[in-house]
Amino acid sequence: MKYAIAATAVLLVLGNVQCYIPASLSVCNRADPELDKCVRAVVEGLRSRIASGDYGEGHMLPSLDPAYIDRLDIDDGANLQASFRNLTVTGAKNFQIDKLHLNVPEKNINFRVTLDKMNLKGKYNMKMKLSLLLIDGVGDANLDISDSKLLVKMHYQLLPSAKDPSRLTMQFDPIEMKIKFAGPAKFNFTNLLKDKPRLSEAANEAVNEDPSVILEKAKPAVQQFFSKLFTDIANGLMKEATEEEALPL
Repeated sequence: MKYAIAATAVLLVLGNVQCYIPASLSVCNRADPELDKCVRAVVEGLRSRIASGDYGEGHMLPSLDPAYIDRLDIDDGANLQASFRNLTVTGAKNFQIDKLHLNVPEKNINFRVTLDKMNLKGKYNMKMKLSLLLIDGVGDANLDISDSKLLVKMHYQLLPSAKDPSRLTMQFDPIEMKIKFAGPAKFNFTNLLKDKPRLSEAANEAVNEDPSVILEKAKPAVQQFFSKLFTDIANGLMKEATEEEALPL
């Protein structure tokens, strides 16, 4: 989930094109022998802008800390049916870039990020079989999760601009994103047992004995959400930029 934040920052660094990207963002020359290091340093300096979505001069992008997920559904047959709504995700601005590499000839940008801590809050509706316990709840959901690893793979093509077909502009394919929940996680659901409210605390303890049961089933939907979000941001930033403008020599 946090990995996704660094993806936007990389795009902004590469997209420092006059008239398209705010002057507040610096640019790295593609001939720089330490290009990866340069981009990484600029990304690290963009945390506050990434969090707010405000890049100056009226250039606004979706806020990524907090980020908002309207709806996230899980369908694992009779074992788990869940719907999470109006989710607010915080903590992504504290990302750590573990590795980053730009391959200009191949038109690829790959990087790996660690998110130390994240929090998700929203509403839920869930039915779940957990050993001998049958959970049937509706209410508030809260998740604290540590040490999330994100692997992002980006590829762009040079395609004619919709405004000027003579210009070949950078357009990103759907971004590939993989998430690994490597650290501890803790759920807190209100009203997990609708007919037995006094047992809700015990039900939460049962869920938290192995939170990966829910997390692993939610992973595809989370990856899909952030993949679409960052693909839209990438193409929004680069829609009129040529490769020569975005990656000057």
